[in-house]
Amino acid sequence: MLENYMARVRDMGLDEKCFILVGVGPLASARAARWIRTNVPGIHIPDEIITRLEKAQDQKREGKRICIEILQQIREMKGVSGAHVMAYRQEELVAEIVHESGILKGRKPWCRGLNPDFAAVAEAVEHTKETFGEKIDPSDAVAAASE
Repeated sequence: MLENYMARVRDMGLDEKCFILVGVGPLASARAARWIRTNVPGIHIPDEIITRLEKAQDQKREGKRICIEILQQIREMKGVSGAHVMAYRQEELVAEIVHESGILKGRKPWCRGLNPDFAAVAEAVEHTKETFGEKIDPSDAVAAASE
């Protein structure tokens, strides 16, 4: 379903005009997955995912595995800029999911460009280090930047 949607997005050139994030999250159980599918508009959870959760010995662990697999698929999808990992009442899993999925491997944060003000602040910090040594009072750096 997402692959088809992203193909349409690419055909319209929308992936060149905006950043597209895909929302994912670990499902705590088959029961939770059915509730989300029925009650949360815009969420698509296929029957196969619910069946897989039902068959799992540890549904929460299986929900985490499924989330990791989806992130790995998203990483390879052309036009997808990133993912929003939502782990309602399972926030402690987010770092593990991101790490285990490898989604950030080899990626560098996007940056529009160097803000000219950053260079002034960096110069002020260096000037302050030279003047006051390694103990830097941030107010001294700010004062030096305004000179």
